[in-house]
Amino acid sequence: MRPFNTLLVLFTVAIFAVSIAAAAGHGCNWPATFFPDLVPLDWRSQFNTDLLLHLVLLGAWISWREGFTGRGHVFGVMSVVWGGMFTFPYLLWAGFAAGGDPIGLALGVHATRRPAPTRETNPVSPEEADR
Repeated sequence: MRPFNTLLVLFTVAIFAVSIAAAAGHGCNWPATFFPDLVPLDWRSQFNTDLLLHLVLLGAWISWREGFTGRGHVFGVMSVVWGGMFTFPYLLWAGFAAGGDPIGLALGVHATRRPAPTRETNPVSPEEADR
């Protein structure tokens, strides 16, 4: 998880730097730029639509991994609205909270509900059992 965490830190620094520069040069009203760019159905529209759909999917996943709680819904909305400015630090925090377990990171509150592997769910051949 160390390379993943390093990337998340680098991504967080990069997105905050770019966002601060954009806000300083163009103001903070990003919806006035983003949503009108969806209308012309050109490549910018395609890119923004793709980005928006990915953000909605990511927000839904975050809400689900938090157990569809109030906190999960707030985090999901923050992920859609703030993008990487919220999601990168969130994933870094969630990875540490999961103890570095990628399955725990992916499943969130659902990770504790996983049944333990048994012979019925994870059969072992006699040859493997002798090793």
